Amino acid sequence: MRADSHRLSILSDPLPIPRASVQYPVFSSSPVAVSDLSPPLKLQSYSLPSQVSYQELARFFRRHPDALGVLITEDNAENRPENKAINRNASTPIGMVSQQRLNQWRSQRDLWRNALQRPLAQHVAWWQAASQYVQIEDWLPLQDAIDRLLEEQVEEEPADASNLSEPIVIITATGAKLCDRNHLFAAYTRLIRAQQKALVEPAIETLRRQQQLILDAIGDGVYGVDLQGNATFINPAAAQMIGWEPQALIGKSMHQVLHHSRPDHSPYPREACPIYAAFQDGIIHRVSEEVFWRKDGSCFPVEYISTPMRDEQGKLVGAVVAFRDITQRKWAEAILQRTNEELEQRVRDRTIELQQANEQLKELSELRSRVVTMVCHEFRNPLNNILLSVSSLERYGAQLTPEQKGHYLLGIQDNVERMTQMIDAILIIGRVEAKRIEPQPSQFDLIPFCRDLMAEIAGEIQHPRLQFTCRFKRLLVTLDQCLLRSILTNILTNAIRYTPAPGKIQFKVLKQHHQIVFQITDQGIGIPPEDLPYLFEPFQRGRNVSNIAGTGLGLNIVKRFVDLHGGQINVSSQLGQGTTFQVSLPLHLPVCG
Repeated sequence: MRADSHRLSILSDPLPIPRASVQYPVFSSSPVAVSDLSPPLKLQSYSLPSQVSYQELARFFRRHPDALGVLITEDNAENRPENKAINRNASTPIGMVSQQRLNQWRSQRDLWRNALQRPLAQHVAWWQAASQYVQIEDWLPLQDAIDRLLEEQVEEEPADASNLSEPIVIITATGAKLCDRNHLFAAYTRLIRAQQKALVEPAIETLRRQQQLILDAIGDGVYGVDLQGNATFINPAAAQMIGWEPQALIGKSMHQVLHHSRPDHSPYPREACPIYAAFQDGIIHRVSEEVFWRKDGSCFPVEYISTPMRDEQGKLVGAVVAFRDITQRKWAEAILQRTNEELEQRVRDRTIELQQANEQLKELSELRSRVVTMVCHEFRNPLNNILLSVSSLERYGAQLTPEQKGHYLLGIQDNVERMTQMIDAILIIGRVEAKRIEPQPSQFDLIPFCRDLMAEIAGEIQHPRLQFTCRFKRLLVTLDQCLLRSILTNILTNAIRYTPAPGKIQFKVLKQHHQIVFQITDQGIGIPPEDLPYLFEPFQRGRNVSNIAGTGLGLNIVKRFVDLHGGQINVSSQLGQGTTFQVSLPLHLPVCG
């Protein structure tokens, strides 16, 4: 018994607990101690001597079902070790038993029955010694106490993970007491929130002032409306453009102020207004050609964007409208239109002169005339966009942010790239017309060729929706690989471009008699029936493509390359449901010696 008592005394010496290496913010200049918390922590003072049996321990917990645990004290003065500095009084805790640990022991039925009548001192392995549980002095700053708990969680062995739910021992002036870990963390959370609020409120006011300064500095008109369409804020630029004082507009219906009529002075119903639609359907609405009305009754052309506003819960609370006076741009567009018309007229005049000069080249001249006309038409939009972007950069360069300038420059780059693609496609068509492109067939296995092509397209366009089907594991063909790659790539990329996610694209390879058939089916927007007869003509695009990028030359090149192989291409489409392209090519082309 003396040996066990000596062991208990040694375990009662609390080990020093190192500070956590992770630093957490302390918002108060004078740290709050654990004992100063308001409301104070809920502490429990249950203790039993080490000579109590396990049966009496179980009986204690039945009488106190709300107890977090019980502290074990060494009360036998005769059995204390010679080093009495470790236990200075009989009530010094040397261990702790929690409700959780008791339940774990009782589940070990054979061991539990054998230990019921034995005192706690004889089974020290069944409870936490003082060196194992967390002791926190009530005068300790709350931040330091939290650091100790966090360090214990980081360094805890997986096998001892149950210790993370054990109570904490709080050392007070009246003795040791038990506290739930969650209560301590909750108190820390309440304290931090209160201190954060004291710091955040001035920051919010500063942010509000900064936002007002930003609104005042924006050159475009910006205003906000609530769900009734009444103005909640308006920047000086917007008020100046419509001839009002900013404060005079707050609370007024902005539709009645500046958007009440159409350009022909006919009434503009509120229900048809895209600005109001933004906080009805929650979608951003962009309008490029409408008018706003000034206080003096005059109007001016504008482009605007109406963006829905939501609160923290995602509920629609209104909309923000940003608009720009585009009078100068309209003037530039009119000049550009006249210039284009003059250019087209000159092209037509020159075409007539060429036809009169050389009747023998009539067919070629007509073809060139059509190509030039179509090129002028197709180049007009990107040229217009480039001109407008350059014009905006010149006029508003000092007012635009770097991001806005980058947007204009990116638009110029995209339009130049589009024109480059058209030029490349026109050059290919010209080479075909001049018979400078002839098939160069070679024998190869079609299956790995198609799989490699699919992987290249999927990786380049980042579209995992392609599905390849073929019942052959190996299929030898003799075709021009370069031309075939161009045919399939054009059709597949078109299928991806016009098929919104998550629509699938089926790519099937079939063998029919002496022909190889490529069947590509998408679930895209489809082709209007009236556009199908002209699908393979240059610069022809479906009227439903909207703003989807394209040159209108890809399918014309596909048709020419199919014809070079002596094959056929057929199209079937249903508007809004999808399109199927079927390309039939000879299985083997003769190889030139």
